[in-house]
Amino acid sequence: MATEFEEFFILRNFFEDFNEDLDPSIFFQLRINAAIFVSLTCLFLRRKFVPRIRNFAEDVVPQYSLQDFCVHFRLGKGIFVFVLERIANLILMEHAGGRSQVSPEKQLLVFIWYMVNQESIREVGHIFNLSKSTVHGIIKRVTKAVIAEMKDVIRWPTHDMQREISQHFQLQHGLPGIAGIIDGTHIRLSACIGGVQDYVNRKGYPSMQLQVIVDDNLLITNAYTGWPGCTHDARVLRNSSLSTRMETNEMMMAPGTYIIGDSAYPLRDWLITPFRDNGFLTIQQRRFNRAISSCRQSVERSIGHLKGRVRRLRELPMHDPEYVCETVIAGCIIHNLCIIHQDDVENYIDLDPQYIDDPNQYPNIHINAPGGVARRQQLMNALH
Repeated sequence: MATEFEEFFILRNFFEDFNEDLDPSIFFQLRINAAIFVSLTCLFLRRKFVPRIRNFAEDVVPQYSLQDFCVHFRLGKGIFVFVLERIANLILMEHAGGRSQVSPEKQLLVFIWYMVNQESIREVGHIFNLSKSTVHGIIKRVTKAVIAEMKDVIRWPTHDMQREISQHFQLQHGLPGIAGIIDGTHIRLSACIGGVQDYVNRKGYPSMQLQVIVDDNLLITNAYTGWPGCTHDARVLRNSSLSTRMETNEMMMAPGTYIIGDSAYPLRDWLITPFRDNGFLTIQQRRFNRAISSCRQSVERSIGHLKGRVRRLRELPMHDPEYVCETVIAGCIIHNLCIIHQDDVENYIDLDPQYIDDPNQYPNIHINAPGGVARRQQLMNALH
């Protein structure tokens, strides 16, 4: 490929033997003609063919065995087919001339590859032989389609389901009535959105809060995201629709059931937390705290699976808060689909503390409700 330096030397050599007494107008015209000649020559010398990976989605992926597909896309082929049937009509691209439109199958492959890996859009485009702008458009389009058509995958359990969940928790940990476990996790961001420093959490990196409630099978039954990383977990809860609906009894809880959380949350009659360890806890209180801690392993494992399966949520490079929220919720939907289809869940749980620990670890700053205090005391007394 000819450089600007090479063009300079070609022109210099072209004129160095010319007589300086040559008519200036003729000399000027010769310079123009020479410059055009050199430009055309350099253009011809430039490499016209750039090697690409071709037909990966069209020819290679269809030859994958079920195991190969799961290894590369980190979920089963059955889940891929299930999602494609739900969203295919929403992601059809109108052909506007130029290159042929990208099929729904290829779009979904691009989206899944992007979500379960940490490769850049440029790298994804290289693998699927698409431009960066096309890949970006596909990811946004499929993300919105997945949320629009599959948001019901994240749903609050019915009374019967809550009773079934509580029975499983009681058999495993001894505490009756647990219908879910609440916790917060931080989705790391590559940079503070809009330069706002509120996104920097206590560990010093920018993040966005994700609040989840999970059941005994690691299924996410409620997800809420959008608050900057410095926000207290209790404040996130207080501003969520979950809290509002619980306080007004719109979120139906089966009689005798409740959810549990860590010490960052305030006590409510529907939310039970451990006793604060001030160094003077009784034997019963310590036993109760151990039971709560044992139950909370489910939410830690669920978050470990979410970030172990959907590795994009380990760090997001987006700068639009709405797009970040949509990507996070789409990741939660993928997580739930894998849980529902029992898709090799254990092998994707990553319990690395950097992914599951709360970097803020704030203590509770709100007043405990009398109903919550009384309920916790009853549960402690009943614990054997």
